[in-house]
Amino acid sequence: MPPPGVCLNIMEARQKQEGYGSLLNPSLLFSQDYQQLKEFCVTRRVKFIDDMFPPDRKSIGQGILSPSDLARVVWLRPAKISQNPSFVLHGFSRFDFGQGALGNCWFLASIGALTFQDHIFRQVVPAKQGFDENYCGLFHFM
Repeated sequence: MPPPGVCLNIMEARQKQEGYGSLLNPSLLFSQDYQQLKEFCVTRRVKFIDDMFPPDRKSIGQGILSPSDLARVVWLRPAKISQNPSFVLHGFSRFDFGQGALGNCWFLASIGALTFQDHIFRQVVPAKQGFDENYCGLFHFM
């Protein structure tokens, strides 16, 4: 019997040979296929809710906010925050966001670094996403 992990390594190598995991054929995170999810939501006119990051206290994490702050958290869709929400408006910059109380500086630093390389940013954040008539609460990142 081969050592543990060998079969997975062989499968991953075969998938890479077939182009799986490339920009044109990206790997799926938690088996979530963006195109299938978007089509499902748009045709049924429902907003996407990610089972891995649901709009509840579990998604914030324990010990990050005080109990009183956590009790004040209200989960809102962008249209409830702004009458005319925008995903990207007039380009993007590292100054477009600020760190809050969640301790996500590592995430914001990585996005900030992407803004220096437009072509790389567009690989990670595909263009033509927004709050148009096909908005279903779902955005695509690679």
